[in-house]
Amino acid sequence: MKKIEAQAIATERSRLVVEYITKILSDIEKVNASMNFSSAKIDNQMMCTLDIYVPQRNFEKHLNLGITSDHSLVLYEQILNDFIDTFLEHETIGITKYYAIKSMQGNFSGINAVNLIGSKIKINFNTTNPDFMNIVSEYTRKYDEFDESLNNKDQPKLR
Repeated sequence: MKKIEAQAIATERSRLVVEYITKILSDIEKVNASMNFSSAKIDNQMMCTLDIYVPQRNFEKHLNLGITSDHSLVLYEQILNDFIDTFLEHETIGITKYYAIKSMQGNFSGINAVNLIGSKIKINFNTTNPDFMNIVSEYTRKYDEFDESLNNKDQPKLR
């Protein structure tokens, strides 16, 4: 798979991920869900996958994202950009800053998507690729810019 092919597919798959998040967080009852990006050998190629779990709804979905693992960063960058574009100014759904936790229960490297009633989706990117941190830095910069613009709206203008 060439990078240009991965970029075209990443746009579609990112849209699908955003759609799942919106649908899960549109539920009128509080839910705690998880989305875990990973990879699996499919047809003799390592492919990017996504596992979605919503225990309160007894919902489980396993997706082959159609992008080879060597182009996972193309997918992750598209997804994080779409999260910024879709959820920062959304009326009922929000996203957190990127964070990482290493514990005895496992590792988490990602963000949370949340709604007004307290529902949460933990979105774990599960990557140790050092280049991923460049994508995270850009996500954090955009997140902080938006946060700062909100804080500046509340500040009185000095002359």
